[in-house]
Amino acid sequence: MKISRILLLASSILVISCHKNVNNTIDLEKKVFDDVFQSTVDSTLIDLRTYTGFQYSKKQRDSIKKDTLHRVVAFTINNYIASDDFLSDSSTKYKLTNDSVWNFKLEKYNSSKYNLKNSDELPFTDTLTEWKNKYPKFSGGLSFSKIYFDDAKETGIFEVTYYCGPTCGLGYSVYVKKINNKWTILKVERIWIS
Repeated sequence: MKISRILLLASSILVISCHKNVNNTIDLEKKVFDDVFQSTVDSTLIDLRTYTGFQYSKKQRDSIKKDTLHRVVAFTINNYIASDDFLSDSSTKYKLTNDSVWNFKLEKYNSSKYNLKNSDELPFTDTLTEWKNKYPKFSGGLSFSKIYFDDAKETGIFEVTYYCGPTCGLGYSVYVKKINNKWTILKVERIWIS
């Protein structure tokens, strides 16, 4: 009886510590995104209106480029686990610290520059017509993967996907580093285009 109580206690402690570890790494991911969210959007979002806006004159495109406030971005609120080949070119050994997918709270990231909308709000059709009709300043869609950290959890990498249509999209690797207790972007690298 005493042995089974000890085993039960040891099992409970192990389960609790594993759960606490997952929560700690999720909290770390959220902290990183809090620190780099705005600069990541700045670095990876292309304005759909100028990128695919061949119907506009040069003067109209120039005017749109200057119109940088309150751009609407469809954002996939849950992060995702990147594909197996995402890390294949990385020389540093990054790894997934947990496989728990969680949701971004978009309200905290909205600014005068970006009006983030849940990508589930409207259908993502081939032409994105619903988004363009409802939001004249619609700039496209973004999604962020989970962060893959080094062993010391001082550097990391995550994937950003920009969506602008069925044959229109870009993928990026975003490298981050903890400097003076704040996470910052080291490099943004385009890894694919369609």
